[in-house]
Amino acid sequence: MGAGISLALLGAILYGAVSTVISVPTTEWGKLITLTPSLLIDLGYDYLRVAVISLVSVVIAITLGYYLAVNAKAERLLIPVMQALLAIPAPLYFPLLVGFSLPWLSHILGWLSAEFYVLLMGFVSAFYYVFFSFWIGVKSIPQEYWELTRNIRLGFWTKMRKIVLPSAFPYMVAGLSSTIDSIWGGLTIAEYWPDLLKGYTLTVHHGLMAFLDQQTTHGNLSASAWASLVFGLVVVTFSILFTRRMMDLARKKYVMEEGIFAA
Repeated sequence: MGAGISLALLGAILYGAVSTVISVPTTEWGKLITLTPSLLIDLGYDYLRVAVISLVSVVIAITLGYYLAVNAKAERLLIPVMQALLAIPAPLYFPLLVGFSLPWLSHILGWLSAEFYVLLMGFVSAFYYVFFSFWIGVKSIPQEYWELTRNIRLGFWTKMRKIVLPSAFPYMVAGLSSTIDSIWGGLTIAEYWPDLLKGYTLTVHHGLMAFLDQQTTHGNLSASAWASLVFGLVVVTFSILFTRRMMDLARKKYVMEEGIFAA
């Protein structure tokens, strides 16, 4: 019964897909195919933005997350404050940040101010996933490890390289995966934000998320759907080649509890 329903649903999906493909004129397919190289270039710009935001997020997660995990007083003060502030959706307060900083930031950065705001939106929408994951990972390190570092008097950098980072690596990979997913959401909002302020539209010249938003706004659904397909294929490929391998590596190699059992 279940197999029959699944086959029926699959058949309906395939029928709809084939019908859609056939209904699109050949000339339109030609336009979409010739559009693909520029879409890949725009996607490359977005992946560069994702890489920058991810790198900054990881650096903050490691430094601040470790500091709070080993300093109970600072942790009791800052963690509740951060949780309260981060519970506010970024699109609610982001226009206030832009309105406050745009007059002087545009004089300093010029046209790059738009790029800065896009990166900032992606950052505030996502960094806390990897931060809280790493913080929890450090707090989850067994007490035996901390006693070992004190007994053999490991230096800070050696302790980070040999104990803390490997132990918290599975947590950081899981958090980074969620961070990357949320960065795309932030870019989708920020790369084309009409009337963010009165008389000011936030947009960038290159970016697949900006292209998707603009085409959807202007009613060009075929180009928007094609860009979404290209984006989906690239993201799935990236997930298979990178994210899944990192998750497998974290599960197989960096399991801190095994060190306790081995001892």
